[in-house]
Amino acid sequence: MMSILFLKSLLSLYIVLAAFTAMFTMFEILGKGEKKYDIAKLKKIHRANGIVYLLVYLFISYFCLNFIISSKAELMPRGTFHSIFALTIIVLLGLKISFVRIYRQFYGNVQTIGLLIALITFGMVATSGGYYLLVTEFGTDKTFDEIMEYKKKGPLMVTEKKDEWIKVIVKTDSESIGRGKNLFDSKCIFCHDPYSLSTIVGPGLKGILKNLTLPVSHRPATPENVQNQLRQPFSKMPPFAYLSDEEVADIIAFLNTL
Repeated sequence: MMSILFLKSLLSLYIVLAAFTAMFTMFEILGKGEKKYDIAKLKKIHRANGIVYLLVYLFISYFCLNFIISSKAELMPRGTFHSIFALTIIVLLGLKISFVRIYRQFYGNVQTIGLLIALITFGMVATSGGYYLLVTEFGTDKTFDEIMEYKKKGPLMVTEKKDEWIKVIVKTDSESIGRGKNLFDSKCIFCHDPYSLSTIVGPGLKGILKNLTLPVSHRPATPENVQNQLRQPFSKMPPFAYLSDEEVADIIAFLNTL
């Protein structure tokens, strides 16, 4: 089954193609000199290309926003730049359409805005789909976390005090396990399959606390290290520091059943 991230990344390649098409048709329509192509046909191609571009943009944006809202994950710098690019594009698209349809006194700015949209599109795709396809070798078996794993493991810190160790008591009651499953389904399942070792974005977590080591950091597979991974992730996983101690304990209770 194709990962939704892989699908979105493939669709982002169309966005790049659409940006090139928009630039070419725009230059041919508005550029000076002898016209080599039928301008009426180019205008239809440009308009249809723009409509499909916007639909694909909105489709991808829906899944990105749904992931952020559902997981409440804090954006990393790359994700922040990607979001800024995406928001800038939708604002510029709105300006371009309004200049073409309503405020025609500003029509002379349309070419500049169109060029900005295309250039920012390249940045937007490079920080999302392009990055994902690059580090996963176009979706092959080399996983995201394996590629992005630090060359040298960082120090293990369970608390702010290096010499202090908090023992995690694993809950086994059905209520805690149920709450943990609900939390996992709302925040973790987008990246981790709990019932297999298959990779989505992060590794599958089947038997995670029954193994000798954790799948990416290769630290001992203990509840304490799982807690630390949620608080201070070893690799490029977003931190879930906003979770309460009780919620973290519930997630560990669920993971202990896998």
